Amino acid sequence: MDKVCILNLNHTYENQDFYEDTNYKIIDLYELKNISRYCDEESLNILRNKLEKFHDYKIKFIDSGNYHYISYLFLEKIKQPFILVLFDHHTDMQPSFFDELMSCGCWVKKTLDDNKFIEKVILIGAKEDLIDSIEEKYKNRIICFSEKFVMEDYNWEEFSKKHIEKPIYISIDKDVINSKEAKTDWDQGSLTLDELKKIYISICKEHEIIGIDICGDTLQSNKILNNYNLINNKSNKKILDIIVEEESLCELNMV
Repeated sequence: MDKVCILNLNHTYENQDFYEDTNYKIIDLYELKNISRYCDEESLNILRNKLEKFHDYKIKFIDSGNYHYISYLFLEKIKQPFILVLFDHHTDMQPSFFDELMSCGCWVKKTLDDNKFIEKVILIGAKEDLIDSIEEKYKNRIICFSEKFVMEDYNWEEFSKKHIEKPIYISIDKDVINSKEAKTDWDQGSLTLDELKKIYISICKEHEIIGIDICGDTLQSNKILNNYNLINNKSNKKILDIIVEEESLCELNMV
């Protein structure tokens, strides 16, 4: 299995053990302040520098969706044409309130603006009204599958063969998953983990995956947090299992 990088932003993963049987590294970032949801350029540079030597870790867990913008930093290290496959209940294509601020709601838009190697985004599971609000100038670079659409039967493998011709980077926000199987800080979709597995494996089959990140744990600190951690520990383990199974299938196809 590829190396696993755990970003310790809020002590969340200290209460989980899904990664303990992997080749993992924990990066302590909890001392950084004022980086939840929004991040100014100075703080973004601090994060960029702290993550510099960990980019060879193919699988990265980045805590709550409040920190999903960290994916932007991983993507900027890719120096070849690629496609972003994003599982998310939100588009993360909202204009930033202030130009100098990075946020969990605008990082995909900023990636399309700033990253010369990204060719397109395949967005899976977002709310229809958010998809409709994407600016017209970006729509030829984003293929969107709404939450409602992914509930229907669809030939994802055939889609992958037709529309994915470059290496892919996968970003999974667990808010695309129903609230019984994952607990997040945002409104959630209705995808099951089994459905995620089916789509993930169908899309990734026979394609080079150059990186994967997962977010969508919770920052809540109340009496039900322990139960949330148990649920998220299971969902993180299931997602890791999906990644491993897809890697095994690829290896078999290469034999």
